[in-house]
This record gives sequence, C-alpha cells and structure tokens, in this order.
Amino acid sequence: MNSSFEGDLIRPLGLVTLYFGYVEAEVNTLLDMLRDCGLTVDVSPVAPLGRRLSVFAKGLSGFRCAEGAEVLELLEESKLLINRRNALVHASILAKGRVIPNDPSRLEFSVTPEKLMALADEAFTWKERLNAAVQRRLLPALRQRIVDNNAFNTD
Repeated sequence: MNSSFEGDLIRPLGLVTLYFGYVEAEVNTLLDMLRDCGLTVDVSPVAPLGRRLSVFAKGLSGFRCAEGAEVLELLEESKLLINRRNALVHASILAKGRVIPNDPSRLEFSVTPEKLMALADEAFTWKERLNAAVQRRLLPALRQRIVDNNAFNTD
C-alpha cells in the first residue's frame, strides 16, 4: 500500500467508490450487450447494483452452457463484494476506522486504509473478470446460438 495513505481513510474510501462506479458502468454495458443478443434483461441502468446483477443472473438462467455457468458464478461472487461495500456506505465512519452501521441490528466494526484498498482492488479485479467472461466467452456462445437458430429457421 502507498505510504501516503497511512491512517488516511478518505482516499482509499474514494477509490472504493470510484472502482464500484466502474463496476456499475461495466455491468450496464454488459447488460446492453446481452440485450443485443436476445436475452431478457429488463432493468433500469440506475437500479441498485444488486438488482441489476440479479436481473443479469435471471436472464442467463435459461441459457445452459459452461460460459453461462462461469458468469453466474461471478455474479454470485459479487454479492459478498456488494455487501462489504454497502456495510461501509450505509454507516458512519469515524476516527481510527471505527464504523457504526446505520442499521442498529448490525455490529460496529473497524476498517483500515489497507482493508479499503483491498476492497477497491477486489472490485476492480472482479469487474475485469466479469468483462472477460462475458465478452470473450459468453457473447460468442450467445451469437453462435443465434446463428444456429437462424440456420434452422430459413424458409
């Protein structure tokens, strides 16, 4: 970790926010690509990220193939990242990394600049893995399915 962040929670928290913004933009782009291939993924681009990912998974649920299974696994993996992010953004972060959730049923916890940087890096890496799985493997499989279906539907 960069020593300039030592004890500074603001900059690493900003990177968490920035990288999750990248995640959200990437998810919207991938949803558009899936729509173009005929999958039903009807969700607003400003819906909560978890909702968009649920619709993404539901749209893929009928497409049974290894490429679809890989993406579904990645979407399942995202739940933990989103929960970790939400625990931070729906809380008060005080001095020395003390985090008091706004939900009184949740326990107080601590965060460090290192933990925030790790979360930001995990979100960015997850986004890249999802992008590769969709663009390099799933979309070609979906496009091939369209070609195969059109081959059988010629008059």
